[in-house]
Amino acid sequence: MHRNRVSGSWLLCGALLLSGCATVKSHWPFGKPAQAAPQPVGELEVRLPAEGAAPVVLQFWERNTLVIDLTGVSSAGQVVLARRADNAWPVRLAVRMAPQRFEVLEVRGAQRVLLPVATTAAGTVTAELPPGVYAAGTAALTLSWGARGTF
Repeated sequence: MHRNRVSGSWLLCGALLLSGCATVKSHWPFGKPAQAAPQPVGELEVRLPAEGAAPVVLQFWERNTLVIDLTGVSSAGQVVLARRADNAWPVRLAVRMAPQRFEVLEVRGAQRVLLPVATTAAGTVTAELPPGVYAAGTAALTLSWGARGTF
């Protein structure tokens, strides 16, 4: 009986020593570093309207998709996104929105697209734009948002 207590204490000591090893720490859930926040980029030129307050429109890369972040804009507004002279349009383009802020997003480029936003959803909604909206010859995209009846 005394022998079992001794071997149990040695096992406990061994487990504590191994828990300090770097290889064991990497398998623990708290051993992994937190994922870094995405860094804003400036792939597209953001042209703001002359009147009204300037909305905060950020751009992020998520894999091969350029995400235009409209979560910090007011309940109605407009912004123009233009590609830089030396760059083509990104392969994939998406818009991130906060459903509680506005009801509809209108995108005008080579085609016109209306994206309804569910006002009852929580968090953020990301919608990918169809590639026909920003064809190679398209100079700029006009993004307008607001209430459903305005478009």
